[in-house]
Amino acid sequence: MYYFLLALIVAIGALNIVVLFGRIIPGPTVFDRLVGMSIMGTNTIILFLLLGAVWERLDMVVDVALAYTVVGFITLLALAKYFEGKNEEEDVES
Repeated sequence: MYYFLLALIVAIGALNIVVLFGRIIPGPTVFDRLVGMSIMGTNTIILFLLLGAVWERLDMVVDVALAYTVVGFITLLALAKYFEGKNEEEDVES
């Protein structure tokens, strides 16, 4: 089970690097980049939980994962609201 979890951690890390950076960096719009960052945050939480299972300290890691989830969600909402205002200003100027 230990090696299975380690392989899963490596696979999710590779997914973050290859697929999500391919969406975040050349994303056609800011909102595509925000979605990519949100998915990366979700995968990071999964990595936290898998590492907690490997270390057999899941009780400690769940608290960190929940805090990271709340901070990531609030940040995503704030950035989306900020960039939504930027798009409305650009539409008025055009």
